[in-house]
Amino acid sequence: MGRFRQRRLFARLALMLLAILFVAGVSLSDRLLVHARLDLTEEGAFTLAEDSKRVVQEIDEPVVLRFYFSSRLAREIPQIGNYARYVRDILEEFAALSDGKIDLQVFDPEPFSDAEDRADAFGLQGLPVDRTGERVFFGLAGTNSTDDVELIPFFDETRERDLEYDIARVVRSLAKLELPAVGLITGLPIAGSPMSQSGRGRNDAWTIYNLLLESVDVRQIVSTTTAVPEEIDVVLLVHPKRLTDETLYALDQFVLRGGKLLVFVDPHSEGEAQNPEFLRRGMPPDGFASNLGRLFETWGIEMPGGELAGDTGFARRVQVPDRSRTRLMAVDYPLWLSIDKRGFSPEDSISAGLSLLNIASPGHIRTLESAGATVTPLVTTSKDGGTVPAALLQGPVDPVAVLHAFEPAEAPLVLAARLSGEVESAFPDGPPEPKPKDDGGEAGEGNEADKEAKAAWEALKASHLARSAAPMDVIAVTDVDMLSDPMWMVASPLDSGLAGRAVADNAAFFLNAVETMTGRDDLSSLRSRGSFQRPFTLVEDIRRQAESKHIAKERELLDRLEEATKRLNRLERDSPGEDQVVLTPGQADSLKTLRADMIRLRRELRDVQHRLRRDVEALASWLTLVNIALVPALVAIFAGVVAYARRARRRPAQEG
Repeated sequence: MGRFRQRRLFARLALMLLAILFVAGVSLSDRLLVHARLDLTEEGAFTLAEDSKRVVQEIDEPVVLRFYFSSRLAREIPQIGNYARYVRDILEEFAALSDGKIDLQVFDPEPFSDAEDRADAFGLQGLPVDRTGERVFFGLAGTNSTDDVELIPFFDETRERDLEYDIARVVRSLAKLELPAVGLITGLPIAGSPMSQSGRGRNDAWTIYNLLLESVDVRQIVSTTTAVPEEIDVVLLVHPKRLTDETLYALDQFVLRGGKLLVFVDPHSEGEAQNPEFLRRGMPPDGFASNLGRLFETWGIEMPGGELAGDTGFARRVQVPDRSRTRLMAVDYPLWLSIDKRGFSPEDSISAGLSLLNIASPGHIRTLESAGATVTPLVTTSKDGGTVPAALLQGPVDPVAVLHAFEPAEAPLVLAARLSGEVESAFPDGPPEPKPKDDGGEAGEGNEADKEAKAAWEALKASHLARSAAPMDVIAVTDVDMLSDPMWMVASPLDSGLAGRAVADNAAFFLNAVETMTGRDDLSSLRSRGSFQRPFTLVEDIRRQAESKHIAKERELLDRLEEATKRLNRLERDSPGEDQVVLTPGQADSLKTLRADMIRLRRELRDVQHRLRRDVEALASWLTLVNIALVPALVAIFAGVVAYARRARRRPAQEG
């Protein structure tokens, strides 16, 4: 009996000791392992990236980060409280890596307190929570030694995947690193209206342009320029239209001297086609297309102007009315693409980290046999890529007609590519000769202008390069619609400094390309660290296979039904009017036969559509069964195997 009590006492003491060790371990880990994390996400979304560490190490002067968070938010909305802890953890990581260069200060701005007044003075966004006027804050204000201020007005939870980038951008801006100069030539209002650019109107620039201003110094260049300013190392072309030979020559020589060129062209810009100004004035002479034909041809590529690139594998599903206009049906629209990781080059830093890219009616890049440059694809279609005639987008667009006109390609089509190597000049005879000026001025003025133009031409000819003096670096993208806000953003309920929240990596792709070319790509790996979507590619393939079994039959029946309807309408127009009592026997028999054929065709069409729906629903039921029953079944099988193995080990011992 005494021995039993002694064992029970030892057991209790052991439990007490374990409890003490557990509490001590938790307390020590809370202090010693505050920065330790185990990140099991595929993209390492919760691990501070190397680029963040590099930004922190480049700080030359002290930076103060003031984190304002109202504790009332954590009490009333636990989800935001959890996100706030995550934000504070990331901020503490930045401070810990800075060797004291980042001073992190945390404030709880109570109503009518000095902290609330200071948050207001910085311009942080305070949200009202009740009728008393009390506001809550959840933002960041950063300052440096020269009192420059950078803000995150409110940490929008929908931008969690961009949190580290936003903080690193604030830190880098406060470090006052010199911004590289980028020249912009565009045929779209990407920089906003003239009133907006002059500062006298609302900022209506595209969001992607506002983001660009945070990382580079943008210098706008007129589309009739004859030379690229010397201080510019990168030129950005967005939908360049009607460029003169003089401008093309300036770009040609800029590339041959080693200048970097980022080009966005398009065989059909949907944004331009839907612009009210163009709709009012009618289609421009060159349509809604842009190209760099002469330069592209010299570099060994072309973008066919009459073809659009599509993809049934990356196609977005849209709702369109059927031919009877009585119901809506869902179809895969092959010209609106949501490209996932299968379409991105994993070798290039511009595209390697992307998860989703939304584009509309793009062109494609074809490598010519006499390619002078090395063409490296960055973005491609899938194996289900193909082409559609661009003429189908002139006027009202019928997605079903586009789908029927889709022609599969033998290999994936290139939508964006990097060109490198050494090339010849597109102007082997030198710069274009100046045309005589006739400005209607006084006598002698035109001659003087001609002399100046002649002198400038002679100077250009003297410095003409017939071949690359440095390796070229050009990125060509065959879609400009991807840069517009609706393609990659949705409205955000909070004013986080942007017009909305990102739902695709379009801005990341654009900014990565610009910063890589400027050599300031220290934030490129911080963009798109999460995934906007994780498509069930196997499920989508099975669904498309099920649809493909019926789509041909459905198309045949629809064509026959449409033809029968036209014949019936034509026959009824030719039939006797009200002044005649009866139809001729031939007309009556034809009408009866046509009506019977239409009823039969509609019945066959319903049967085909029913079989398609049944196959898709059967697929969904099978997947549901697998998801529900597979894991329990595997556990049961594993348990049975373990039980059988144990019995097998015990049987020899019992027999012995």
